[in-house]
Amino acid sequence: MLSRLAYGWAVLLSDLLKAFSERNTEEIRTLFNPGTLERSVRGIVLHDPIDVLPNEPDSILILTGVRVNEQTATQALRAASLVGYSAVVVKVRGEDASQLILEAQTHNITLLAASDEITWQHLDVILHTILGSQGSLDQSATGLGNELYTLANSLASIIGGSVAIEDMDRRVLAYSSLPDQRIDALREQGILGRHVPDMERNLAQYRSVLAGQGVTRFPEVSDEFARAAIAVKAGARPLGTIWAIEKIGGITPEGERLLLEGARLAALHILRNQIHNKLELQVREETLRSALDASLSAKEIAYRLAIPAGTVLSLVGFAAIPDANGTAPLITHLGHELSQYLSVFRPDAAITTTPRTVYVLIPGGESESVVRLVNGALTAIHVAFKDQIRAAIAHTSTQPADLPNMRRELDDILRITTVNSALPAVAKLDDVHARVLLAHVADELMREPGLKHPGIEAMLAYDIENKTNYADSITAWLDAVGDIALAAESLFIHANTLRYRLRRVKDLFNITLDNPDDRLAVWMQLRLVAEKR
Repeated sequence: MLSRLAYGWAVLLSDLLKAFSERNTEEIRTLFNPGTLERSVRGIVLHDPIDVLPNEPDSILILTGVRVNEQTATQALRAASLVGYSAVVVKVRGEDASQLILEAQTHNITLLAASDEITWQHLDVILHTILGSQGSLDQSATGLGNELYTLANSLASIIGGSVAIEDMDRRVLAYSSLPDQRIDALREQGILGRHVPDMERNLAQYRSVLAGQGVTRFPEVSDEFARAAIAVKAGARPLGTIWAIEKIGGITPEGERLLLEGARLAALHILRNQIHNKLELQVREETLRSALDASLSAKEIAYRLAIPAGTVLSLVGFAAIPDANGTAPLITHLGHELSQYLSVFRPDAAITTTPRTVYVLIPGGESESVVRLVNGALTAIHVAFKDQIRAAIAHTSTQPADLPNMRRELDDILRITTVNSALPAVAKLDDVHARVLLAHVADELMREPGLKHPGIEAMLAYDIENKTNYADSITAWLDAVGDIALAAESLFIHANTLRYRLRRVKDLFNITLDNPDDRLAVWMQLRLVAEKR
């Protein structure tokens, strides 16, 4: 079975297309099919035309990042035909594909169109699932799909016991599911939780496996069957481990040889998966950064992020605050931890990191679900960052062109919440609206100092020089909405004393408090002074 996995069985393209039609969906449709050619399909390749075309004959080529009416698309299709690809998949997105169809007819290669709404990653999984159900055991060029499960089952069928393939964090990536395989409680627990339990004995075993060069065997103990394990490596770089429960009588030399071969194949799949995910994340990160900077059109944003028209978009911002010693976490560290969390709970999210803020775009997220997601993320990263992270949630929109405005809203919120520990860790504009307004007024006064009432600065200087309290008196009276008694009580002075001070500010500083507009202007300036103290 392992040789099948290594070299693959072929599926007829016509059978694959038939399987798609039986799904009764519009995930894929045929633009051109020679019909006379019963082409075989052995694998799937996601390809960006700026890269070198992989030499993968008898594969389906998924062309990402191209428009069907561009010369790039016709050149890629022509090259695919020369290599021997079975079919090419594109997204039409309402554009004229006639030239590309003509090119497919000229080179006698099947041309397929994927739905605009489906992501490339989702399409790759569907294709691989169909290939597997039709009998193909060859790996996808992206490393996605069910290959590791097939590998685990292949190994278990020979070795006799349950097989688990894990990453370096001891998360179970795949496991065997043969009905007659030998299995113990520890393996069942790991499969159910998708993570190997943290036990000192387990940690010692992992250290031994990763330090070894071949198969490492562990004898049976009271609650654990005997195991054979091997490290999955790319050169000297560890990628994970494979653990096989031995059948009664132990593992055979053939079983050990298959484990060695299995580790090599697992490394291939894990590496391809990592490379694919990294490239996709980079594209999404750069697209979101450009979208927030207003350097991309709405159509281009939707195209690059595969956002269907009318999708509700939520934008979230995360920022760090200093601890008691004045030390703030690295923003890149925050971005990495959030990326790890979102890859599990919202893999469709886009994330980008700037010098001050980590921004996350969540398509199709309702308000309550976004709040839950943000709170879940803060809880997940609390061990690493304690209470040093603040989050802001912008208003939602169905228009990608609104993203720059949504970003400015997040920046406004975080500007306030990152300097005031009394405010909530997760905030929306409604929570800090008045403070944001005052901050914008302060910005405008900084840009245009001539707008400031000159009497305010004079009064503040007079108070400092003469140890008077005219500014505090006006502020207390305005805070009390003109209630002399209440304001005087807050200042611990007689009401007549306060009345005298309010009259004197007109004579000393030319500050009038009779007009509502004047009172508002004076109050805002004094509030801004109080914020700076």
